[in-house]
Formats: sequence, structure tokens, C-alpha cells
Amino acid sequence: MLSKFWIHELTRPAFAEWLAGESAPVAVIGIGSIEQHGPHLPLGMDSLAVREYIHAVAEKTDSVCVHPCFPGYSPHHMGFPGTITFSQETLLGVLMDTVGSLAGHGIKRFVFLNGHGGNTNILNLAVQLAKRKFRVMTAVPDGPGNTKMAKIYTDRQKRFWDVHSGPSETGVALLLFKELVEMWRLDGWKPSLELDSKLMEYLDPEREDHEMVSQLYRACVQPNSDDFTDTGVWGINDPNDADPEEARVRFEEKVGFVADFIRLWKTIPLPPAFKDEI
Repeated sequence: MLSKFWIHELTRPAFAEWLAGESAPVAVIGIGSIEQHGPHLPLGMDSLAVREYIHAVAEKTDSVCVHPCFPGYSPHHMGFPGTITFSQETLLGVLMDTVGSLAGHGIKRFVFLNGHGGNTNILNLAVQLAKRKFRVMTAVPDGPGNTKMAKIYTDRQKRFWDVHSGPSETGVALLLFKELVEMWRLDGWKPSLELDSKLMEYLDPEREDHEMVSQLYRACVQPNSDDFTDTGVWGINDPNDADPEEARVRFEEKVGFVADFIRLWKTIPLPPAFKDEI
């Protein structure tokens, strides 16, 4: 078993010993962003959170964890100062080079965990390209979705568009790095979301046509954050309502889900197409 899990903290012999001792070594790769997160959350919110996430998973599964970069793909937040965005080509290159390097050392299983929605399409492309180019297995596990807490989070997203800098994300920050959160900047906070009133009606999961109108809502949202909010907070519910204990439950169940995924994955023999010699 490893005593340290960050690959950058391991010595070369320690990494080699782990690689030789693990019958199915796994690398857990996390990506996030440096971007505006309202007036109260740190710019590195997504990367700081995903680092905690991947380390917790690695610790439970004797895996190495890798956070190859702090920025992600965030052009939609560039209207707010402090945001750093990679181009899609750069982020894809970072992911491919990371996998390619570790695949060259013999790792065949890669788990990707994403802390920023703007990275999703690029990450999904990377996992497909890496599988074929480097002959490795790739996975982006996501769950659990059927727990009581998961349903609470999902309902808030549907009702309030609580997806960026709202109470859900603020709760995570208060749990994992409270010292970086400046809640006092929310004094007198009011929703600043500026969307057509008709679109706002679509934030109602009780509607019979919610499956359709929720997709219509997303299709009509303007491309940049500063197009529809002057605070940088998406959604209409109050970040002051954040509950770090609620976030703890969700964090632990998500970590447990991915850890269970990895443990089960390790029991499956390497399929022939992923072996170095076919």
C-alpha cells in the first residue's frame, strides 16, 4: 500500500514499487478550473475541490492521483477578472500527454474526475482518443444518483439553476477549504440572474413538460456569465444557505461510489485489445 498518493510526492523507487506490486494499477486524474466564482468563493474553487476528491479516492483504492493543471476551459467566465482559460486544444493536449506519459510506464486503467462543467466535452473526447491511441482503459464514473442527498442536489439544480457559486457549491467550499471563503461579501445578496421571465418559468420540475423545457432553457442561456449575471453567481437561491454538513454527506458518498467502482474494475482481467502484445 502507498503511504502517499499524489504522484508528485512519490520518489521514483516508490512509484516503481507501487507499479510492480499492483496487479491492476489505477491513475486517478482530476481537472477543474481557475475562474470567477461569484464574490465569495476562491477562483480555484473547481480545482481545489477536485483535488480533495481525487486524493480521497486514491487513498481508499491504493491508486496514484494526478492533478495535471489548475486552469480548465473557461472562456465563458472571461468577462470577470481573475479567470484563466486554456484553449480546447491546450486542455486536450494536457490530458493526452498526461495519459500518454503514464501509459508509457505501464498503467492501463485511468479514472477521470471533472470538477468543472466547461471541461466536459473536452474530457469526453480525451477519454475516447486516449483509449485508442494508448491502448488503455478509461472511465469517468459518476454517482451515486439515487441517494437521498443526490436527489436533494438534483432538485435544487432543476428548481433554482444551482450549478455555479450557489449554496451547493458554497457548501463544498465551506467543508473543504473554509479559510478561503469570504462569506461576508454576500451581505445583502440578491439574485442577479437576468433571464426572460418565460425561461424562468421553465425552472419548475413539477411541470409535465419539464424534460423538454429544461433543455429549451439551456439552449436559450446566453454564452457568457456576464451576459446574464453581474455577480457571477448563477441561479436564484441564496449562497448564504450553504450547508457544509450536507456537502460532507454528498462528498463521502461520491468518493465511496468511485472507490467501489475502482475496486470492482481491478477484478476484471485486462481485455486483449489493451494488452501490449496482442
